[in-house]
Formats: sequence, structure tokens, C-alpha cells
Amino acid sequence: MSVADPERTEVLGELKLHRILVAVDGSEHADLALSAAITAAHRDNASITLITVGPDVAAGPAAWSMPLAGALDQNAVDEDATKRLKATLKRMPEDIPVHTIYRRGKPGCEIVKAASEGDYDAIILGARGVGRVGSMLGSVSSYVMHHAKTAVFVAHGAAQNVE
Repeated sequence: MSVADPERTEVLGELKLHRILVAVDGSEHADLALSAAITAAHRDNASITLITVGPDVAAGPAAWSMPLAGALDQNAVDEDATKRLKATLKRMPEDIPVHTIYRRGKPGCEIVKAASEGDYDAIILGARGVGRVGSMLGSVSSYVMHHAKTAVFVAHGAAQNVE
């Protein structure tokens, strides 16, 4: 194991965040991403924008990434998604400025669009989310990492021991 030579260590700079976009969907990984965003916001006196992307029922099942609770009515789907967003908003510390965005469509694409439109310093999202397929947010985080033009941080939960 090598140890860094303190005389050769150079500080390259510090990442300061002012506007953070956090994707939330009610999953444990999204909660972990939110915790990281709250920590960064407190450290840097940053604002947080919570984004939830609900399925566009007209686009069909292939575009859905959130559980639909049996409803195929767009209003019911929107209501379910906005309930999740409001529940997350209620858990936010009062000392952090918070905004919310709700969109319909493909989550990865909508998160990237929102990030570019809002001039965010960073996007923080979970490695996996809830949805028709349990690992759907995994593909969302991959899409966001490859298409966003800002820093992307992906929160992974604790490693599971597989024996």
C-alpha cells in the first residue's frame, strides 16, 4: 500500500454547489441521494430542486418507470407521482431553499432536460428506483450520467452480502 507524500500533495480546488437537482421517486436509493444533497446544501448554502418524472400514460407501458397502482388514468398517475413529491418536500429541512418539478415522460431524458434548463451545478440521483422493473432507475442513472452536461452523482446503497 502506498501513502501519499504530504509534501507532494496539491489541492486542486473544492467543488462548491449552489443549485442541486435531485431525482426522487420514493425509493431507498433516492432517499440516499436526497441525504447526500441535503449534506451538500448545508455545506455550501445551496438550494435543492426535487424532480419527479411520472409516466406518460399515452406513451404506453414501455415508458413507465413508476408503479401505477393499477390506474391507467393520467390524472390518477399524476396525482400518485405528485403525492410522492409532496411527501418528500415535507421531509426537507426548513433552512434549505427547495423547489419542485413534476414532469411526464422518460425519466432520464426529462431529468437531463430539467438540468440544462435550470443551470444546475449537479444532479444527484439514486442508483436504482421503484418501478415496473426494480432496476429501472439504474438505466435512468446511466442515461443521466452519459447525457447530462453537468456533474452527476449517483447514490448507491450499502452492498448486500451474497452468500
